[in-house]
Amino acid sequence: MNIDKKLYNLPLTKTNPTMLKSLFGYTNIEPFWIADMEFEIAKPIQNALIERIQSSSFGYEYRPESFYNAQKVWYLNEYGINLKKDEIIFSPSITTTLTILIEIFTNKGDGIIIQPPVFMGFKDVIRKTERSIIKNPLILIDSKYKIDFDDLEEKVKSTNNKALIICNPHNPVGRVWSKKELKRIVDLCKENNTILISDEIHKDIILYDNKFTSALHFIDTYDKIVVCTSEAKTFNLCGISDSMAIIPNENIRENVLKMLKKYNLGTTNALTRVALETAYKYGKSWLKEVIKIIETNVNSIINELESSQINLIKPEATYQVWLDFRNVFKDSEIMFKHITENSKVAMNAGHWFGREGALFMRMNIATSQKKVVNAIKKIKQSVKNI
Repeated sequence: MNIDKKLYNLPLTKTNPTMLKSLFGYTNIEPFWIADMEFEIAKPIQNALIERIQSSSFGYEYRPESFYNAQKVWYLNEYGINLKKDEIIFSPSITTTLTILIEIFTNKGDGIIIQPPVFMGFKDVIRKTERSIIKNPLILIDSKYKIDFDDLEEKVKSTNNKALIICNPHNPVGRVWSKKELKRIVDLCKENNTILISDEIHKDIILYDNKFTSALHFIDTYDKIVVCTSEAKTFNLCGISDSMAIIPNENIRENVLKMLKKYNLGTTNALTRVALETAYKYGKSWLKEVIKIIETNVNSIINELESSQINLIKPEATYQVWLDFRNVFKDSEIMFKHITENSKVAMNAGHWFGREGALFMRMNIATSQKKVVNAIKKIKQSVKNI
């Protein structure tokens, strides 16, 4: 797998000097923070994009049947889901879809349940829509995060709380929720008529033979389920990819479509369409190679941290790792400043994902083993004498 040699000459967020200075205080710092890869995209995707550009015609496009068929085959082969074309809606981003769902199906002041530490975009959307953030914090037991179902049941039962957003696989802690766990979540939502929104953007980066189950598997049990996803993370297409909302419930779907049309969102982009269709058809071997590299990188981190005060929460999925510094620091701000300043490795502070992530840091390891090992050595060295 080749590292993209052009990476540091492109106007990417992860290497933007202004952004690095703003978040980390330095511009001369190695970026291991934002969730995209440093690998070249799959050759079939590169070639398909080049061919499309060389056609030199960029009139208005639609998504042909070949696009939907490629997506349906992928979902059937990878997740055992029989997708229906009419159930798929496209929007600019998952947070766009979340905003629309919350605006349509809840009122200002209503509670939206999330499970921190979790992707910070959830809190941002809830705040912007003037809803209430209701936390169902995950529990860390024996280096594995679990759902506090007693607390979740209490939160879902409240008539003020209208929706539950889950992240599966979970970002940042790397859990893949089991079929049993998901069934319990769905049952609670059904009992209380709560809309379940499942962010499944990391569904393809599944490590160590863990098994991913989509919330769509339970649609016959309860139909107020919306799955938000994208192949952006899977195939390193964050700067070119659409997001998809899969909505079997006709009433929910029609209302979301109406809002998308109101703001003229969800139209076809020629290069996005080509990239995604090609990825679905020819990207599997590239993805398998990526997963092997991520597993190798995780194993290398485990070896490097042996006998260290830093602990790794071993991920079941995603290409991020969740590093535990609770044995080293007592204050999250001091931790972030000290590690950043002394290692010059830019990672996400755990408290960015909620105060439940304090004294943890998220590290993106979708790069070469050499870079990952060197960064871990620098991090270890930075806390050696504390």
